Amino acid sequence: MIYMIAKKILPLILAVLLLAACNLPTRPIDTPTPTVDLVATQIANLLATQESVTRNAPLATQLPSPTPSATPEATPTPPPAPTPTTNPSDPALSLGDPTWKDSLDTAKNFYLFENDQTKVEAEDGALALTGRNANGWLGWSLTYAQNPSDFYLEATFRARTCAGSDLYGIVFRASKENAGYFFGVTCDGRYNLTYRDLNNDIQNELISMKAASAIQAGSDQINRLGVFAQGEKISLYINGSLIDEVTDSTRSSGYFGAFVAANQTAGFRADLDQIKLWKR
Repeated sequence: MIYMIAKKILPLILAVLLLAACNLPTRPIDTPTPTVDLVATQIANLLATQESVTRNAPLATQLPSPTPSATPEATPTPPPAPTPTTNPSDPALSLGDPTWKDSLDTAKNFYLFENDQTKVEAEDGALALTGRNANGWLGWSLTYAQNPSDFYLEATFRARTCAGSDLYGIVFRASKENAGYFFGVTCDGRYNLTYRDLNNDIQNELISMKAASAIQAGSDQINRLGVFAQGEKISLYINGSLIDEVTDSTRSSGYFGAFVAANQTAGFRADLDQIKLWKR
């Protein structure tokens, strides 16, 4: 009986042994022990990798600090250019182009002369009239280019060094024989109108010396004198302003020009820079 049991058990034991043999490794796996060189190589590779990562990593870009905006300085606004004042009574503004004018660049239209008392010459682009002696001698020069009856005549003068009653101005409705009207202004800012006939020793002061604020008084000043003559009526203008009027029938037409009288300053000179005529 024991034999029979052993016979039955033996195959079972063999089967168990075979199954166990299938799960047992045939030989152990040899795991190599890392050498020093291999470890060093791996460490070097690791460091190189880290260095590459560090080198290739984008650098932090420092943003520029914002520049404070400069506050623009206020640009000063220049004051408006002064507008030249005009006088609505100025005839030159309403009469249009003059009939005749002379800028006196050569003074070819005027009589030039020189004597002991007066010198009239073309100088500095003007007709220069000089009173040589401080004795009130009246010296003048006429143009024979025109001989009007009714007209507006305007002459621009510049007084050189002068004083007090040194006188200069316009001659109009004049004859060739030393007679005519003399409208003058003084260095100290006065004016007068006189009719003179030197051949007959006539001197008629139609307007006595008067002060006028329209006159630019003093040395090196420019004054624009105007005469509006219509029949017997004579209107006087200074720098575009009507300053006086008078009636006189002594002469109704004639030539015109400029005069000078040195009453206080020997060698007093007045320059006629421009003269214009509007016939009416």
